[in-house]
Amino acid sequence: MSRARKTPAQYIQVYNSTPTGQTMFHKDQDLQGFVSMIRATPENARVWEASNHMKYSNISYKPGAYPDNDYGGGTPPNYHPNRTALDIIAELGSESNAHGLAKIVASRDTKRKVIWALLVIIGFTAATLQLSLLVRKYLQFQVVELSEIKDSMPVEYPSVTICNTEPISLRKIRKSVTKDKSEELRNWVRFIDGFRFEQMSFIHSIRAFYENLGEEAKKISHDLKDMLIHCRFNRELCSVKNFTTSFDGNYFNCFTFNGGHIKKNLEMHGTGPENGLSLIISVEKDDPLPGTYGIYNFENNILHSAGVRLVVHAPGSMPSPVDHGIDIPPGYSSSVGLKAVLHSRLPEPYGNCSEGTLQGMHKYRNTFFACLQLCKQRLIMSTCGCKSSALPDLPTENVTFCGEIPDWEDILMNVSGKVVPGMFIPTPALECEERMQRELNNDRAYEMSCQCFQPCSETSYLKSVSLSYWPLEFYQLNLLERFLNDNDTEHFMNIAYDYLAELARKGHDEEMSRNSSNSSDWSYTNQDKLKSKAASDLIRQTMLRLNIYLEDLSVVEYRQLPAYGLADLFADIGGTLGLWMGISVLTIMELMELIIRLIGLMFNVESDLPADEKDETHTGQKRVPAPKTHNGGSAPHESNYPDPYGPPEFNFRRGVEQPTN
Repeated sequence: MSRARKTPAQYIQVYNSTPTGQTMFHKDQDLQGFVSMIRATPENARVWEASNHMKYSNISYKPGAYPDNDYGGGTPPNYHPNRTALDIIAELGSESNAHGLAKIVASRDTKRKVIWALLVIIGFTAATLQLSLLVRKYLQFQVVELSEIKDSMPVEYPSVTICNTEPISLRKIRKSVTKDKSEELRNWVRFIDGFRFEQMSFIHSIRAFYENLGEEAKKISHDLKDMLIHCRFNRELCSVKNFTTSFDGNYFNCFTFNGGHIKKNLEMHGTGPENGLSLIISVEKDDPLPGTYGIYNFENNILHSAGVRLVVHAPGSMPSPVDHGIDIPPGYSSSVGLKAVLHSRLPEPYGNCSEGTLQGMHKYRNTFFACLQLCKQRLIMSTCGCKSSALPDLPTENVTFCGEIPDWEDILMNVSGKVVPGMFIPTPALECEERMQRELNNDRAYEMSCQCFQPCSETSYLKSVSLSYWPLEFYQLNLLERFLNDNDTEHFMNIAYDYLAELARKGHDEEMSRNSSNSSDWSYTNQDKLKSKAASDLIRQTMLRLNIYLEDLSVVEYRQLPAYGLADLFADIGGTLGLWMGISVLTIMELMELIIRLIGLMFNVESDLPADEKDETHTGQKRVPAPKTHNGGSAPHESNYPDPYGPPEFNFRRGVEQPTN
């Protein structure tokens, strides 16, 4: 037999009477009926609130008050489906991992809210300043250079360019004069001697000779077949066919070994002179014609000497004998030891290195220095309307040289009839070139407009040079026998060979006579000694040996690396946000959720959801309705949400006994 149900006022009276009444109330089997009455109307809920025995001002905020709600209770009678932006912000702020935001939302005291709000603002400001510094540091794209020694790898052999330091072959001049084929050369000499010029030093130079005579100057330049006596590379014979020819305004013909015509790179696996390039060269130092002498130019610091100009450069790059060459003198065996250095640079945004070939000269690989030289040439051409023979020639540009005097032959022949011997010949283009050269050499501001950048990958070679006396007199005769061609009877070295051969025959005869007569006296005269010394000096003034080899197979690589990468930026951002705000990536996801929900609120997506779907949105879990009881109410259940304010004075969800029929 069921008992009569109590009214809400009766429950309140029993509960407020004694602690024993409260204990009995927890065990009352009519608790389900009480819950149903409270849910029936708002008036009954306000009756319970008026008892002042609950510490919550609104029963709708009490966790567990309404079993049907996933937050701890069902939908309160005064629940309105529309929510405001402040409600959403407060809800997500209370659940946020950012410590300060949760404190602002959860604090009940206004002073605490203000204090925590100020702390959050200070932390946000400090974090923003530090983050701006980190981003600025990253956007500078600074690099560090790391040096590393690489062993057990083949080393690329460089290109080797040699130029005779005396551009004109006196031997060819002698032949042209003998065969009466030097009329143009003689006319040029008469022209520069018979008139006055403002740039007299340049007019008497080898460059002016080339700029005005052109192909005639190339004809009397050196040929490699006349210079190269012996060639050997990596223990194998080489020849003139292994060299390519280029032209330089200061040295005329230059010859490059491994200049790019070989299909694959030459790689070295051994060190020392035996495994490198060995050359025996004749510099063709001939005696001038009787009574003829050249003009010494004090303003030229690289010519008027005997020997070869050696340039060791990266394979496929443009040689620059004047700027990067070293002099190799005759009469010595010169050993040039190399050590490879590899430079690896970063492209944009960390650097501005470039790959590819030179603009305007695609047969050469890009180098910073060669690019600047070509840029100088273009600036002179654009300003003066002519080009300079001291800079690389651009084959695509059809302009004349600045030192060229177009009508010099007509002036010499007095075709116009107005020429007076010794008159002044103006050269405005040459004056413009010299002015531009001075400006470019004294002010490097032009480099900004050249757009020249270092190559992303470049190999350079450190050089160490040593000299030894060569050749010894004891081996000179045999050297000449292998060098001279029997058909070339006009070669000036035949004089030395004849002297040494005559002394050798005489010495052989003396040796035979000594053996037959047992005599120990030599019949050499002072004249024989003078001839021997003259022949030896002529050989040593003309010939040289050059060994170019790797002295170390270890390659030193200087590699650029980002000093502050993207991973470092993210790590510092995480540390900064964690230090000042306690923010992580998940906190940022919470902010994204807030933005999405606020956008949904703008489009009425949040308020139009049914109550069940709204609960799923709030909790992320599907709402499971509470089981129905026999009287239509919902069965009470325990809340999984802890109460941050401590246990209530009365928890009607604990110790509930199921009603019995």
